[in-house]
Amino acid sequence: MLIIDVGELTLLWYLNINCQFFKRRFIMAGKNKASLKSLFKIETQEQCQSAIKNGWIVTLISLSITLVFSTIGFFTQTENATLNYFLDPFLMIDVVLMAVMAFFIYRKSRIAATLMFFYFVLSKILQWSDLGNVQGLPLAIVFMFFYFNAMRATFVWHSKYKIVDESLSLDTDI
Repeated sequence: MLIIDVGELTLLWYLNINCQFFKRRFIMAGKNKASLKSLFKIETQEQCQSAIKNGWIVTLISLSITLVFSTIGFFTQTENATLNYFLDPFLMIDVVLMAVMAFFIYRKSRIAATLMFFYFVLSKILQWSDLGNVQGLPLAIVFMFFYFNAMRATFVWHSKYKIVDESLSLDTDI
């Protein structure tokens, strides 16, 4: 399918940009190689912000792919059951849910990041059980990695880096 290939190319382009960023950062830090383990590290505020940013961008990529398929579903019917599964106009509900979660992941919401991770995992399990075979597992693993990392980063952000405004305190002297 051409549209899935475009979505995969978009994700690969984004991953390539991120890999170049990580290579530059680690070479500047004096390390020769950026390892896969280093992608999981969330120790600094910049790493935390980067993981959250990656989470909402991957959500927007997933949203865009779903939007294209569900929009095509309004105008097209096919005899292929697998293609009909992805061309369902009711996927617009998923588009709205992902848009809301992407916005709140952007705002560093722990709930939205956690819901997006579990929503994606459950939707993939449901999709694979409905279709009877596992399709797109490598891409799903990449998406799960970014969602899980964004979820971790939101929890780290709120525990270490969130600035609490003292003027919003409920303690008042009367």
